[in-house]
Amino acid sequence: MSDIKIVTATEARKNWFALLNWVNTYNGEVFIKKNKRIIVKLIPGEKPVLDNLENIIKKTKGRLKNKKTYFPYEDKKIISREKKYLKNIRLWKIE
Repeated sequence: MSDIKIVTATEARKNWFALLNWVNTYNGEVFIKKNKRIIVKLIPGEKPVLDNLENIIKKTKGRLKNKKTYFPYEDKKIISREKKYLKNIRLWKIE
């Protein structure tokens, strides 16, 4: 039997993402009530089935081959611009 929570609509609004994470993590159900009656039932959806690692590697093998990646912090222009920017910023006020 799965876990069950009953919360008010106000609590659900304030903690919506926490409730979604709880339903997803614990496969629980959440009942949301308003004016002393239950109006919504949240239930977990289907969990995605992952292929085994070998199938994933076969599907993605070679896709990144000969692709040039760009890292902005290897660019000298960006590095010099960041240094100038950080030089003008004071993190602490010294009196």
